[in-house]
Amino acid sequence: MALELSKEQLSQIKQQLSATREQSHLVIFKTTDPQGGFMHMITDYNTFENLKQARSNMQMEVVRDIIPITDSLAYWAVAQDTAGHMDPKDPNMQKVALDIEEYTNEVLKENKLPENKLSEDE
Repeated sequence: MALELSKEQLSQIKQQLSATREQSHLVIFKTTDPQGGFMHMITDYNTFENLKQARSNMQMEVVRDIIPITDSLAYWAVAQDTAGHMDPKDPNMQKVALDIEEYTNEVLKENKLPENKLSEDE
């Protein structure tokens, strides 16, 4: 995990996450593979509902509703935002994707959920 945020930046990001909670709160949801595997992901509730409708063949369920805003969640949000502004062909994209996976696992641990298997473990 390579992101470096000052206390002020971290505080500001957490305030922004609190403010956006009014439009659509963040949830942790679980997708289950027909072969038995699963993965937890973090998104806002509206996006979860859209994904669920668009991918009706996948089993998806919210496992933590309105997750607490923590330092780990703030780091996850910054990594997500960074990835969203990058060109997929950028050589740093893989590193940012691994950061997202690691921060996701930190949030999962805080919410007492099993961690996802990291890409580098495969």
